[in-house]
Amino acid sequence: MIRRAAMRMLLGGFAAVLLLAGCGGGGAETSQVPGPPPSGPLSVLAWTPPTTYNDNVPLDPVRDLDYYEIYLRQDENFSDADQPAIQVAAVSAGSVVTEFTLELIPSLPASNRLYVSMRAVGVDKQKSAFMAPLAWDRS
Repeated sequence: MIRRAAMRMLLGGFAAVLLLAGCGGGGAETSQVPGPPPSGPLSVLAWTPPTTYNDNVPLDPVRDLDYYEIYLRQDENFSDADQPAIQVAAVSAGSVVTEFTLELIPSLPASNRLYVSMRAVGVDKQKSAFMAPLAWDRS
């Protein structure tokens, strides 16, 4: 069971990085025809899930986390009034999810620079604090 006060501060050690990785070709032949590759670089938000609550009580991300909320703004002032751009499952096929391709977010705001933040949501629906905002230059 996740404790309310601890969950609010769940992500004391939660770290995220915005990775820019070019799309390359190559690879093994497959019988499936993939969709068209994205043009230009991909923007991937990658993170390390927490393993303890803020009070150092052990946390099992597979058991204790439900999903992550990813937020986008044109400034760094994220607040509880903001709505997430998307929710990402914390666990998929028994493994903790640790990255997300930002281009998959429907209807991105029109801006060359956006700020990205995220929060973890526990199985009891308590939310962590926002992680520190990251600048995302889309040009």
